[in-house]
Amino acid sequence: MHSFKTGSLPIWRLRRGMDRRFRAGHPWVYSNELFDSPKGVDPGALVELRDSGGKFLARGFGNPKSLISFRALSRDEQMIRPDSVESVVQTLLHSRQLRILSGFEGFSYRLCFGEVDQLPGLVIDRFAVGDGQVFVIQAHSAGANRLMLQGLEILESYVKKAQEAGTWAKTAVVLRNDPSVRKLEGLTEDVPVVLRSIPHLDLSAAQIRVRAMGSQSILFHVDLLQGQKTGFFLDQFANIQLAAMRFEKLNFTSQIRILDLCCYVGQWGAQLAQFFKQRGFSVSVLAVDTSQVALDRAKKNVEAQGASCELLQANVLKDLGQLPDQSFDLIISDPPAFIPSRKDIPQGSHAYLQLNTQVFRILKPGGGVVCCSCSALLDEDAFTQILAKSARRNAAVVQWIGRGAASPDHPMMMEFPEGRYLKSWMGIHSIF
Repeated sequence: MHSFKTGSLPIWRLRRGMDRRFRAGHPWVYSNELFDSPKGVDPGALVELRDSGGKFLARGFGNPKSLISFRALSRDEQMIRPDSVESVVQTLLHSRQLRILSGFEGFSYRLCFGEVDQLPGLVIDRFAVGDGQVFVIQAHSAGANRLMLQGLEILESYVKKAQEAGTWAKTAVVLRNDPSVRKLEGLTEDVPVVLRSIPHLDLSAAQIRVRAMGSQSILFHVDLLQGQKTGFFLDQFANIQLAAMRFEKLNFTSQIRILDLCCYVGQWGAQLAQFFKQRGFSVSVLAVDTSQVALDRAKKNVEAQGASCELLQANVLKDLGQLPDQSFDLIISDPPAFIPSRKDIPQGSHAYLQLNTQVFRILKPGGGVVCCSCSALLDEDAFTQILAKSARRNAAVVQWIGRGAASPDHPMMMEFPEGRYLKSWMGIHSIF
């Protein structure tokens, strides 16, 4: 048996020849890459990883119940307990500094993005609310789940050291361990829990401050308790900015008609409305979603920017045929992930083709389009082929003028392609 203890930590060894990808910077080790079947530790416990010759590689979260058996926390042999409160706080402080350098100070942003921020499986979104803040936590891995048993202690120490806008007295904390991905780690989907509240703040009807064009801000009505993901999709900020700049000089009439598909709370429609209203255009938005609750919030958020907003409760894969041909100046297609697992790739790829075929049918010649996918298992080449085929089906010549990814508060590692999930392409339907 080569999975044994020395000192205080269990040691797991990689099989011979299985260390190349990990040494190149990838943060995961799969169970079949280990010398022995992982066992002997509780899911999420700290273990030490060594190569086949016994040389130290990293310390991180071990999980015998997951295909991803090891997730790296630290490759520094001198860091004995990278899962300690002090170590985690220092990691969060470093992450915050990166977000400030990217221009997010005073706004809502993702503070911790799992593996990329050296806290694998841990997501923390920081929402600016009035003169305070709300942290919404999700633990996607067993290690992050154990870590968040000390979540309040970690965040209190972090806030006091970071001197974040708002003091600890004006800080709320919500644990949102409800994503289905937790099942892959042997974890349960739990109901949201308010770990710490702020007096007079209704978390289910909060107003968060989000960065808009440049250093402007925009307020969104959201539900931080039951809303999708952590309550808001912060990862599209940079793509919305890029789309606004790319489409600013399009030959619009005085009226711009925007179609916001899978709109959720209307962040695309509201921010584009703000942008074009400030430039003297009249803007109307048709917001489409399956959730009437989301649509009602979208209407409130869009109309707050001085635009008109119609609502359509519909399934974008079934109901877009009711919209007339060539009827929108700008179309945003930002659906949920159609490919949650590898077995879903064929069906999910067809769903993207089906949706975008309708998008190019109803886009006006000369109009702008944004096509997104958040399916990590759909690679960039496959997505672009789907978009090209969708356009050809409508005899549309599309000039692609912008390519986006997740916002800077969702940083990426080149060695970790699984973290590069969001793809966004912006194009113009040529009139020629």
